[in-house]
Amino acid sequence: MSQSNPSFQLLQALRKSPAVFRRRFHLQPNRIATLSHGDPLYKVLYLGTEKIYSLDLEQAQGAIGLLLQQWAPEAPEKRCKEHALVLRRRYIEVKEIATGRQLAKTYLRDIAFCAADTKHPNVFLYICKQQGQQLQLQCRVFWCTSAERAKDITACLARSFQTALSDWHGQDSETNHMEEGEGSSEVDGLSVITSLHPNTSSALSGDLRTDRSQEEEGCGYSVSSQSDEEGEDRQHHHQ
Repeated sequence: MSQSNPSFQLLQALRKSPAVFRRRFHLQPNRIATLSHGDPLYKVLYLGTEKIYSLDLEQAQGAIGLLLQQWAPEAPEKRCKEHALVLRRRYIEVKEIATGRQLAKTYLRDIAFCAADTKHPNVFLYICKQQGQQLQLQCRVFWCTSAERAKDITACLARSFQTALSDWHGQDSETNHMEEGEGSSEVDGLSVITSLHPNTSSALSGDLRTDRSQEEEGCGYSVSSQSDEEGEDRQHHHQ
């Protein structure tokens, strides 16, 4: 590289500059470590949340389409803002990477299922109960850097469910591991992993059937009632 090249001169200036100045160009790893605190973390684009009234996957597909349309005409992967999806011991957290501001927090016990969308391979979503709203569900949708990343997040969250299930029963943690793809199925274009609690309470589903029976046709998924003692699936950071 020629010494007269502006890029070369910039690199040389950075090397000679004080450490405090150089660190301004390397905040990302430190920021991610601060956000994760050792828990599994994935860099994603949080597209947003849509209210739904049924666990019917057609409603999830509709939520995905609506949120993707809201981001048009600019493709999600071109957006500069990045978010961190962090899998904590008892909940999922969504934060802005740049500011650390928390955008969403969902306890594992409130999640009905998570899925990677085969129609939009880069999309990951989960459906959960809205806090304080017995008859209201939320579909949270994320755009991932690749289809494989969306599948990785789905599998990681599924293992968190499995760990929580084993802890609930007081089983040995060695039985917690779940092979990728186990317990999953593909329905209506979504690669779905339901919550793994053996006594998955159908109370919420039942309430929805009672008050919104016209929208509950074909509902085959029950809402998880994970205990407060959800387990922990420790992994390396995912960036």
